[in-house]
Amino acid sequence: MIQLPDTVKKAILKQDVFPVATCSREGTPNVIYVKYLKVIDDETVVLADNYFHKTRDNIQKNPNLAFVVLDEEKGSFQIKGSVQWSNDGPLYDDMLTWVPDKFPRIAAVVLHVEKIYNGAEQLV
Repeated sequence: MIQLPDTVKKAILKQDVFPVATCSREGTPNVIYVKYLKVIDDETVVLADNYFHKTRDNIQKNPNLAFVVLDEEKGSFQIKGSVQWSNDGPLYDDMLTWVPDKFPRIAAVVLHVEKIYNGAEQLV
């Protein structure tokens, strides 16, 4: 499994909203903004499914996801990996603690980091 470098984790902590991309089984892309995203450990990022209509459908049929984070000094980082949609268990329970209850908090989308890019250069 790929590990998130500290520079990427720091950039994630600084960003408030993340462009998140998925793709349908047929290849139709979908991009949304996600506010609730958290680094769990060096290999795992969790996103809160609050309003993931097309995104949820894409994840269930094509379990791959990418998101972008921008660092003013280092440029942009693209994090890619496979995902699991979970509406129970420890990561879901944890997500309930950091996403305000005014949101639906339908599921925890667990991203297993597989590739990281800085611009066009693959870091790991």
